Amino acid sequence: MELRALREATGLTGDEAAKQLGWSTSKLSRIEIGRNPPKTADLDQFLDFCGVTERRRRDELADLRREAKRKGWWQAYSDIPYSTYIGMEAEATSMLTYQQVVPGLFQTESYARAVIKATWPAIETEALEERVEVRLTRQQVLTRDRALQIRAILDETCVRRMVGGPEVMKRQLVKLLDLASLPNVIMQLLPFSVGAHPGTMLGPFSILEFGSPDDPNIVYVESDSDPYPDREGDVERYSMAFDHIRSMALNVSQSSDLLRATLEAL
Repeated sequence: MELRALREATGLTGDEAAKQLGWSTSKLSRIEIGRNPPKTADLDQFLDFCGVTERRRRDELADLRREAKRKGWWQAYSDIPYSTYIGMEAEATSMLTYQQVVPGLFQTESYARAVIKATWPAIETEALEERVEVRLTRQQVLTRDRALQIRAILDETCVRRMVGGPEVMKRQLVKLLDLASLPNVIMQLLPFSVGAHPGTMLGPFSILEFGSPDDPNIVYVESDSDPYPDREGDVERYSMAFDHIRSMALNVSQSSDLLRATLEAL
C-alpha cells in the first residue's frame, strides 16, 4: 500500500509506471497488493523512480519489506485461498462485518466442519481438517491481549439455516450467546422482516481497520471476484452500507433474545 501510494503520487497508472520501470504490469500489481514483496534491488529501483531520496524514508520502507517477508502462522497453509485476508485480520484492530453465514471467527468446530464440507463436497479429509484448524486458530484474535474489536451484523439466515443438524446448531447458538457477552464483541441480528437492504445485493463483506492512520481501511467482499475492491470511495460506500444495515438490525438485547428463542425452539 505504501508503494502504491508513492506510485499514485507520480500521477502514473500501474501500466504506465510498469512500462517506465521495465517491469511487467503483473509484477508491479503483485507488489502493490502485497502478494510478492519486492526484492531489495526492485525496491531501490522503485524508490528512485518515485523520487524518494530521504534516507530515513527509504530505511523505513526497507524495514517494511523485511517485515513483509516474515511468515505468519497462516502461511504454513499454502492452499488456503484467503490466507492474505487472514494475515490482515490478524493485524487489524477493529472490524465491521455483515454476514449471511455464521462468520469464521464465531464458528464452533462442528459448525465449521459442516459448512466447509457443504461448500466443498469433494474435499479430502486431510484438507477439511486443515481448514477447520485454521478457522479455529483465527479465533485467537478475539481473546488475545488487545483483542480485535468487532461489530458484527448477522443476517437471520445465520441462526435459522440448519447447518450440520440440530445438535450442531445448538452448540453454535450457545457460542454466539457467549461471544455476545465479550466486551470487544457487539453482535446484532438482521431479521427477515426488514425486507430488502444494502447487503441483499452487496453480499457478505468486512471492513478491517488498523491502528495507524497511515494504514488505510480495507474492504473484503466475499462474493466478489475481486475480494479487495480499492476504487476511490469503496471504503466509504461499504461503510455507509454497513451503517444502513446496522440501523435496520435488532439492537444487542433484542438480538440476544432472538438467539435464545431460536435455541429453545431447537
